[in-house]
Amino acid sequence: MLVLPLLLLVVMMVFMWRSNKKRQAQQQEMRQQLVPGTEVMTQAGIYGTIVDMDEANNVVTIESGPGTQLRVHSATIVNVVTPTVPDDASSLTGEESTDDLSEQLDAETDSTLDTEVDTTLEADSPYDADADSTDDDGRSKL
Repeated sequence: MLVLPLLLLVVMMVFMWRSNKKRQAQQQEMRQQLVPGTEVMTQAGIYGTIVDMDEANNVVTIESGPGTQLRVHSATIVNVVTPTVPDDASSLTGEESTDDLSEQLDAETDSTLDTEVDTTLEADSPYDADADSTDDDGRSKL
């Protein structure tokens, strides 16, 4: 009876050890990619480019915008941002395909035809200029 719980405990410890080992390997690989010029994301969600690294003090200087430099602890860098390459070549040239443009125009035309605009004014409307702009003597209330 006592053997089954001990066996389960040993299996859980092995799985925890393996996952911890994998996490450490991923962290080490990411740390090796940190060189000046690399785009990174901090723990707070700030994106920037590494300008300078002081490994002795564990301080990294990142530039989050033109002329804006932040000094952060190196442990706060959690992700190296890799640029994404689109699958189709149309986005590289900045031009959209004609099929996409015609679909957009059809959708816009359908949406404008479906909406009706009510342009009638009610007699009791506070925006009716003739209704409340003069008093009984014909003088302006303004």
